Amino acid sequence: MTTTKGFKVTDADRKTRVGIAVKNFDELKKKTIDKFKLKFLPGQIDFQTTDGTIIENEEYFQTLPPQTLLIWVKVGEKAPTDAEILYKTIREVNDEYLTAGEKVQQFFTEKMKNKVFKLAEVLKGLDKDSAKFSSRSEHPEWFEGLNTNSKTKEEYMFRRAQDRIRTYFYKTKDELNKKDVPRNALRELITELDSKLKLNKYLGYYFNRANAGDENMKSICDQNGNFQCQGRWDKEQCLYHPSHSINPYASREARIVFQTWNLDHNKERSRSIIPAVCAALHSVGRLSGNDKVRKLLDHVGDVHADKCLDVKSIFNDLFTVNNLKFVHIVCHDKGAHVHAKAGPYLL
Repeated sequence: MTTTKGFKVTDADRKTRVGIAVKNFDELKKKTIDKFKLKFLPGQIDFQTTDGTIIENEEYFQTLPPQTLLIWVKVGEKAPTDAEILYKTIREVNDEYLTAGEKVQQFFTEKMKNKVFKLAEVLKGLDKDSAKFSSRSEHPEWFEGLNTNSKTKEEYMFRRAQDRIRTYFYKTKDELNKKDVPRNALRELITELDSKLKLNKYLGYYFNRANAGDENMKSICDQNGNFQCQGRWDKEQCLYHPSHSINPYASREARIVFQTWNLDHNKERSRSIIPAVCAALHSVGRLSGNDKVRKLLDHVGDVHADKCLDVKSIFNDLFTVNNLKFVHIVCHDKGAHVHAKAGPYLL
């Protein structure tokens, strides 16, 4: 290496970043010791890239482009990778389920483009061939850090989809219980929604690539595990080129980043569906009748009418892809979906 190249050098905590111009690997070690005021000899420190690759020799060092961020570590130690830092952050800011909910959205609010770019860089160049593996024995790295009894990726992803749908159910239940609505009607509605979810296994097949060819319980991804962003709530498709995509089956890093993708309600759950359900509950007064559609007689103003609660439509709007789009975090619009109105949920 005869020409000088500049590198960005930091420590394992990423708290200090220093620009260093050097001609070779040995010079990088010496200048790093000087700049960071380290009490080490050159042979006592190593360098790694942000994806965890250790720079072992001059030959590899010469292949690095200028302005590469390098992390110095003591020999025998490793600094957290970008993916590991991201994973730790998500775990710290998230709720009971790692569903990339509102708190994760807040995490991405500042410097959104830089963070999204960082996510893309984490996944770039990873071994996509690993996606074909399924079991823990075939791809143990994929399961690293997981507290799960799942023996396959498909089983784990099935449960993650269930977690998201359960979260919608419990949030809906909690919000409705706080509303001034007929108690008997509400209890029957919640019971029926819960029964339908159990019957459909909480829609866990959404993330299970084994269901890609099943017309009745079809996954959002293809048979290889590739998910495509379906675009913002008011758009037909993702407007980015190339469109956002991810395969959480490919690597541990991709599995982690997958948590930042959202199942977004077109007709919003809190702003639109919940108020419409409350209005419907008030209209019917209480629920009675057959299993599928609960009927009763009630007075609406001066008109005596039969009222039927449309439980199927409520279920579809809360939990199914009739009203859910799977979107990259950039395409997840947190503003009011003003043109997508729910209800009236009456037959």
